[in-house]
Amino acid sequence: MIDTAAQILCELIRIESISANSNLDIIAYIERALAAAGVTSRRVPSADGNKASLLATIGPADKPGIVLSAHTDVVPVDGQTWTVPPFGGVIRDGRVYGRGATDMKGFLAVVLAAVPRLKQAATIAPVHLCFSYDEEVGCRGAPDLVRALMQSVVPPALAIVGEPTTMRVVRAHKGKVARRITVTGRTGHSAMPHRAANAVDAAAAIAYALRSLADEEIARGGDTAFDPPFTTIHVGSLHGGSAVNLVPERAVLEYEIRTMPGRSAGDILARIDGLVDRERDRLRATAPEADIVSEEISAYPGHDIRADHAATLLIGRLADDPQPATTVAFGTEAGLYGQAGIPTLVCGPGDMARGHKADEWIGLDELEAADAMMVRLADLLRRPGEHWMQTGGAHGDD
Repeated sequence: MIDTAAQILCELIRIESISANSNLDIIAYIERALAAAGVTSRRVPSADGNKASLLATIGPADKPGIVLSAHTDVVPVDGQTWTVPPFGGVIRDGRVYGRGATDMKGFLAVVLAAVPRLKQAATIAPVHLCFSYDEEVGCRGAPDLVRALMQSVVPPALAIVGEPTTMRVVRAHKGKVARRITVTGRTGHSAMPHRAANAVDAAAAIAYALRSLADEEIARGGDTAFDPPFTTIHVGSLHGGSAVNLVPERAVLEYEIRTMPGRSAGDILARIDGLVDRERDRLRATAPEADIVSEEISAYPGHDIRADHAATLLIGRLADDPQPATTVAFGTEAGLYGQAGIPTLVCGPGDMARGHKADEWIGLDELEAADAMMVRLADLLRRPGEHWMQTGGAHGDD
């Protein structure tokens, strides 16, 4: 089975499903693989039709089942120095190299290789395959995919998001909101700045205020299970101006907030909106045409499920992870499944420390460990007397 998974992974890597491009080629590949195993699937397209998620149910849709979730997109390789072709799918020294090998085509390949086994096992309870687009740029494809899932099947009993966690069971991660602020002022000669409206000054004032808000969140503290154990506010870029003797009329600032579970991003955003309003008023006192516009770049919810939740303990057994469930710093689509009422854990092969880097790789032994989880999952699906299908209740994030 590992040879099959490794071959599928190499083929997936060779499909350059970078988020900036359409993912329809990799979706078509997955459709063909599922059809060859006798599994029907349906696309959940993006609004413009250039991308799609894929949804397939193996087994009875009228019974609670298990979701296996993966994203199909990968990050770019621009500016990185690779010693192997990044989209070559190279197997060397017990490793598969290529963009997405770890994040997260490795899990996707293991799931596709296991489809015949899952099809044979899923006669009493189903497995739902949910493969999204644009996870890497803010989980944009998952909301429609989760909605389509919940509209077409009995609410699943649990979900596994197969992001690379070295097969550790992850129960929680932070949420994220990223925004872009565009400041438009009035240009003029630097000898007469009082007749202009300096966009860079306004953007810098907002950036300084964001730093103060970040310090407040550090002082607030949080849960030491996270690293860092507090909500973070981070200015990622600030650009503006063209020459020292010109008052800049435009500046662009980008920032993100990563919230601890239970911390409302809305409260922080409301304070930032107040800061923006004050800077806009200040600019307009000199230049009535001035403006400051905020736009959302990406957003996804955090996720938090109890360490002693039945679903957490069950996934620990499936993953053969005897340690208490942990947390991660990076975000996933788990929060979207959790918001839909599905108890959700994150667990998959590979190490995120290798993700997004040159010479990204995953070990054949790591694929084997993930395949062992699929074997246990198939065995679980065959047990009609088990009570695992009642793991959820109304909400997974309790």
